[in-house]
Amino acid sequence: MSKVSPLTIELIEKRPLTAVKALAEMSVNDSADFFEALPTRYAVSLMSKISAWSAAGLIAEMTPISGSAVLSGMDYQTSASILRVVPDANRKQLLAALPKKLSSDLASTLTYPADTVGANMSTRIIVMTADQTVRETVSEFRQFKRTKTGVAYVVDGSRKLLGSVNADELLRLAKDTKLGEVIDGSVSSISARARLSAVKSMPAWDDHPFLPVVNRQKMLIGALSRSIFRQSVTEKSIDKLQTSSPMILSSVASAFFTSSVQLAQILIDIEAKPEASINHSSASAAGGKS
Repeated sequence: MSKVSPLTIELIEKRPLTAVKALAEMSVNDSADFFEALPTRYAVSLMSKISAWSAAGLIAEMTPISGSAVLSGMDYQTSASILRVVPDANRKQLLAALPKKLSSDLASTLTYPADTVGANMSTRIIVMTADQTVRETVSEFRQFKRTKTGVAYVVDGSRKLLGSVNADELLRLAKDTKLGEVIDGSVSSISARARLSAVKSMPAWDDHPFLPVVNRQKMLIGALSRSIFRQSVTEKSIDKLQTSSPMILSSVASAFFTSSVQLAQILIDIEAKPEASINHSSASAAGGKS
């Protein structure tokens, strides 16, 4: 596919949800070509808004280099969810093309059953030792921009969890303070092999939006977000849909894609009409259906 038009890029930037809804008529192969022609950050933006099943089908048709670039730009858990449902052969190629550390983390996550803590945890956490300072930890937060936990976990020499410290708390402490002097040792860890259903009602969620995850050796390996339970409900619904009707799932997937030229034309049409006119037309259409 030729280079994506500036009008298409403008639509993706201004109205990404409109762009997703407009991706409606191309074959999966042509759709993959379209996403490969997009600059990576726009491909990431659009693909992050579709289901893991639809994204997996698309990425499986892309080259491993292009597919891995999109996966690298996504939220860790989204990448893991997509990799879990791509065909085995594609998964191996994608993992080989990903940066080594990310590939290793994702491969480890995929060894856990889908309904376990390990399959849904994030490995993008900040890990410090008790003798490191507040200054060093603040610096780590600034460099490690992709962590969403807002927490630094403190471990001993064997990576056994000692406690945690919140980013907000660090700002109120003297820069040379050792973490061992200020850590919260009350945070509960959870096993990577535990079922999500078994940890959903833990009292610790009342005080912590993330809980540290440990392996069989009690070594810290990640963190689980409280919001993951809402996501898991959605994914279970998608799983049921996939099981009951592959044809429906195929239709859902194909409903996301169209050509660069079509997207550009949609943008022209949208920009040519006042917003009020669009809303009025929509209201009229809705009234006509009643």
